[in-house]
Amino acid sequence: MRNLLLILSILLVTIGLVVVAGVAYVRHDNVYRVQRADSLVRNVRQLAIGKSDYTVAEAIATKFGNAPPPYWTSDYPKENCAARDHLESCAFIIAMNDSPIESLWLKHPFLPHLGIRDWRGSAVISVTNGTVNHYRFSVWYKSSNGQWRGFGTGESEDLPKYERVQARISDSYSVERNGTSETGFGLQSTLTPAATEPERWRASHFAFACLAQRQGCGEICEVMPDAWRDFYEKRGRFDVETSGSAYLFCSEPPK
Repeated sequence: MRNLLLILSILLVTIGLVVVAGVAYVRHDNVYRVQRADSLVRNVRQLAIGKSDYTVAEAIATKFGNAPPPYWTSDYPKENCAARDHLESCAFIIAMNDSPIESLWLKHPFLPHLGIRDWRGSAVISVTNGTVNHYRFSVWYKSSNGQWRGFGTGESEDLPKYERVQARISDSYSVERNGTSETGFGLQSTLTPAATEPERWRASHFAFACLAQRQGCGEICEVMPDAWRDFYEKRGRFDVETSGSAYLFCSEPPK
């Protein structure tokens, strides 16, 4: 009897140590992935639209890892610059969160998350005739209130023309709303090469660190405060007036 109790005690202690080690590993891995995503964004934002060439984009994709080919193919589609016979107009696609743990959760959502909230996304660098003509990145995360939220930024030669919900802040800076009430909402800022330094700051001021925190990220206004305010003042407040506070993406309007 004593031997059985001793064996059970050892087994319980071992299981407890494995669980603690597993939680520590998952949290450490998440911190690393957030730091990597932040570094990826800083590298992508250094690209000059219409000036940076293919080799610069390729170096970023090599450093951070081009996203793997779709699971139903054995090779990249020709629209992906990583394909050996890619088209003249192609794009590098880089996963924002390349953690194997996140991939496991995507395939098996019933698995315990050990205190880590889901977040994922991608960075895209488009190349035409050997020159970068567009880049963007976006992140979608499970917020602390349980809603899916998104944030991101990008730069192109021109601002989007056919976005359904867009706040055009200037001729070189706009903020678009994407998603639905069922899937979750996100805000995406867009710049052109003519954007001023203040516009660039406001469009890409993100609080990445919250993705690594235990409580996760809150509403969009906490993650991209300046672009959210610009969107609210130009367009968002009308959405709130007509459709309700679910379109505020914050606990209260800006003061």
